[in-house]
Amino acid sequence: MTVDSIRLEITQSEVKAIAADIAQADSHEIHKKEFDKIRTKYGLSTPENAEKIANMLADTGANEGVSAPKFAEMFGMSTTEAVVFLEWIKVGIKFKEETLDTAKKAGFGK
Repeated sequence: MTVDSIRLEITQSEVKAIAADIAQADSHEIHKKEFDKIRTKYGLSTPENAEKIANMLADTGANEGVSAPKFAEMFGMSTTEAVVFLEWIKVGIKFKEETLDTAKKAGFGK
């Protein structure tokens, strides 16, 4: 058997799923780059700003979550930049939750 003689049987829905995965990966890469630009531009990685952000996110009294306009005002950025920044944090939180769920299902972390 040669590489040329291998025929892959892939359905159209599988091709669409693969394309969607690639697009999602590209989207995450672009989003991460924008997040890093904003983080650097506004000094959001300093210990004091990181603590402010962590406290805002952890504030369980604010059931409505962190407002992008309020975040933008607090750090002197545009609302669009705040949305990009906060949405990337949501991506990270979702990834962490999914990873923990997968680990628990596999029997880790009990």
